[in-house]
Amino acid sequence: MSNEEQQQADETVVRLLGRREHSAHELRQKLRQRGYADSIIKQSLATAQEHGWQSDERYAEIWLRQMLSSGNGWMKIKAAAGAKGITEELLQRLTDEAAPDWTELCYERLNRKFGEQPPETRQQRDKIMRHLQSRGFRFDEIKAALERQQQPE
Repeated sequence: MSNEEQQQADETVVRLLGRREHSAHELRQKLRQRGYADSIIKQSLATAQEHGWQSDERYAEIWLRQMLSSGNGWMKIKAAAGAKGITEELLQRLTDEAAPDWTELCYERLNRKFGEQPPETRQQRDKIMRHLQSRGFRFDEIKAALERQQQPE
């Protein structure tokens, strides 16, 4: 392990973090793709965390906020978190703190995608339900959102 190689890895980490937040998992993958040894990667990540440049918690907060504002439900968020290197405990804690109203998010997603007009046919209703399920919403949330859409304001 050369000093020069370590310095290059550190600079790569800083450059990547300068563009956007990354999880340690993502940085590890990107450094591996660039051919750095595990010992160098480990040291670069430790340095970035000691200086406060990289924080999985900060990354997870930003990522969760973005997922919620994009109209995603709990099931999709939970599935995607693992691929980002966000632990289930951290995700659960941040979600509890954010306390999203899943039914409200489902209703907003329904209106954003399909408008405020309730479905007129079974096929339309099934299409809406499939879409909302693919966005990670649970059946009870979808049902409540569809019922709310039926109610006159």
